[in-house]
Amino acid sequence: MQILTEVAYNRHNFKIIKIIRVLNEDMMEKAGTGKKTYSAVWLSILLLCIFPFMGCKGGIKSYTRPSVQIETIRKVAVLPVENYTTEKFAHDKIRGIVIMELLSRGVDVIEPGEVMNTLRELRINRIDSLPLSDIQRLGEALNADALVTGSVGTYEIKRGMTVTYPEVSVHLMLLDSATGDIVWSVWHTTGGPDFWTRHFGAENATLEETSKKVVKEAIDTLF
Repeated sequence: MQILTEVAYNRHNFKIIKIIRVLNEDMMEKAGTGKKTYSAVWLSILLLCIFPFMGCKGGIKSYTRPSVQIETIRKVAVLPVENYTTEKFAHDKIRGIVIMELLSRGVDVIEPGEVMNTLRELRINRIDSLPLSDIQRLGEALNADALVTGSVGTYEIKRGMTVTYPEVSVHLMLLDSATGDIVWSVWHTTGGPDFWTRHFGAENATLEETSKKVVKEAIDTLF
């Protein structure tokens, strides 16, 4: 008796199929000997249930100022992201993802071109260490309740002994444009190859997919 379970759950389904096929072969052998095969069946079901949660997560650390009501922040400006990687356009890619993620949550985000023009007009050249006066000038000029600043520390494909995997780390902050206070701060990074890649050579997500996931999970700590 041959039992073959195929699951069409998402694009990473093949991660589980390889294991189930091994179990199926074992079940076929035992079926010929009359031995019970229930353990293999239930193990297959168990793996199907838990495989979405068996990734290897990275670290996420966040802070939200207790006294601030996030819902009162209606309009934000996403400033250029600092790039501490060797990937030339990593900061632009992360900034674009941050903007899209905020827009998808109903946040009013000021057009990036307007932000850049205002920075030039106000002659603000450094974003990584904004003094209170610059934060207030930007907020007033853009009519923004808050400013989003950030940096990308890692944006690359890592190569191990037998596997390759994407790694992305970002740091984001939300600054009150009136007071300069840090309303929210988050640091998030992927944690390297997941369980399936390490042990079964499964295909990894792309850098773009990983970046979207990291940014989404980071902003989840705010909204």
